[in-house]
Amino acid sequence: MRTREQLVQLRIIHVVIMITTAFYCYQFSNWSDALWIPISVLAIIGPFSPGLAIHKAKQRVIGTIAGLLLSVIVWLLLQYFPNLLPIVAIVLIYGVAFCVLQDYTYFILLVSIMLCVNFDFMNLFFSNEIVFLLNRSMCVLTGVAIFLFYEYYVFRHSYSNAISLVNREHLDSIIANSWSKFHALASDKSQLSISEMDNCLNPLVVELDKLSELKESCQYSYSNQEQTLALIVDYEEKLKTIYYWMMSQGYNAAYVKPVLVPEHSYEELDAGGSKPIIESESND
Repeated sequence: MRTREQLVQLRIIHVVIMITTAFYCYQFSNWSDALWIPISVLAIIGPFSPGLAIHKAKQRVIGTIAGLLLSVIVWLLLQYFPNLLPIVAIVLIYGVAFCVLQDYTYFILLVSIMLCVNFDFMNLFFSNEIVFLLNRSMCVLTGVAIFLFYEYYVFRHSYSNAISLVNREHLDSIIANSWSKFHALASDKSQLSISEMDNCLNPLVVELDKLSELKESCQYSYSNQEQTLALIVDYEEKLKTIYYWMMSQGYNAAYVKPVLVPEHSYEELDAGGSKPIIESESND
């Protein structure tokens, strides 16, 4: 089983191979707008992790095709009402800014429309519009095909059950430190405050977000990640259990109510599971 560092180095090599292949196709093809081949590959591998990149590739295909089809409607609109170009441009710019925080499909959809509108402004003939749409769609699909070919047929088995991506030592340390810090604060009620509670809870939230992203990547990956997903679920349950219990005690601290001081260290609690926390909370 490869370590986390080995997996990262292997992924870097795989990314370089895909980019090199894309630039090779761009250099030796005679297609118009062939630069979109390496641009598509570079845009897709942005998340770096295989699963998220595969999901982004699918989103790029859907967004590009939908954007190119909608651009035909925009082109027809500008042919009959050319004075609407400034309004259309403002609407598209606002839409791109809005979609930055939305799903990637909508972002690339609006970007495709903007590129087509820019091309329409310089080429007023419908035949040129159709040629541009065909060239860009062909190049984008080629870039996506290169990426998916490598991920499915070449690299898939390199990432099977990559449980080393779950940094267990680090997660155990984060949980133990948060528990110990809360134990010390709860024992000395004069130091218990909302800000101190946040210091205990924030590291848990950060790790939950990281695990959620890793879980999403494993779910979209072509490789078998059953063991990795099981380990992620296990640590998510640990983090959520201690997080919600500490948060409930923080609520008590905010309203100057008695705080349940844990009687056990995290190591003792972890050896017996999370049941003592739940039982103590219900008895309280």
